[in-house]
Amino acid sequence: MAKRITDLIEVHQIIEQLVEKYAEHQKKIKEAFDRKKKSDNFQVGDLVMKWDALKEKKGNHGKFDAFWTGPFIISQIQGNNTFMLKSMGGEAIFDGPVSGRFLKIYVV
Repeated sequence: MAKRITDLIEVHQIIEQLVEKYAEHQKKIKEAFDRKKKSDNFQVGDLVMKWDALKEKKGNHGKFDAFWTGPFIISQIQGNNTFMLKSMGGEAIFDGPVSGRFLKIYVV
């Protein structure tokens, strides 16, 4: 009976160690993800490029076609990571609001 109790105590200690290691591992994974995550700090007036999702499908583009179109200017912020764009000439684009996932800063 005493051996059974000591075995249960050892198992409980091993489980506690594994839980601690798992929490440390999750923390490291989160830190790595946060380092790679794209910052979505777009402001009104920023120059951005827009991902052309229609060309993304196989067969809708050539080998050397660019998937990014633009540059565009952010004319207004609609909500949570949603933006209205206008062309460089100032004309509004009638595609509707664009998600920040499909935008990247245009570097001159």
